[in-house]
Amino acid sequence: MINVTETGFPAVDIWPYVEVLVTEKVVLPYVLENNVVEVVYRDERNRYDHVLLPTDNKNKFVCVIVDLELKKIRGHYRLDLEKEYGLR
Repeated sequence: MINVTETGFPAVDIWPYVEVLVTEKVVLPYVLENNVVEVVYRDERNRYDHVLLPTDNKNKFVCVIVDLELKKIRGHYRLDLEKEYGLR
């Protein structure tokens, strides 16, 4: 995965999708209100962006998957770095 936060281009507008995640209490309202993106990673084949949205825990994120070729959101998942990598 390559960090493209500063150099990448937004393939789609994720904010309508994030708005739904806020109503489902998956994403904090602050993230939507301020369009906060922690980091964006792109796979090495340039097919998908993983847009990490912050939570109230510095090691947990909501990751929105963007299909760059189809220019659509594929879904989301919760990324827990504490669980995945033993971070504290």
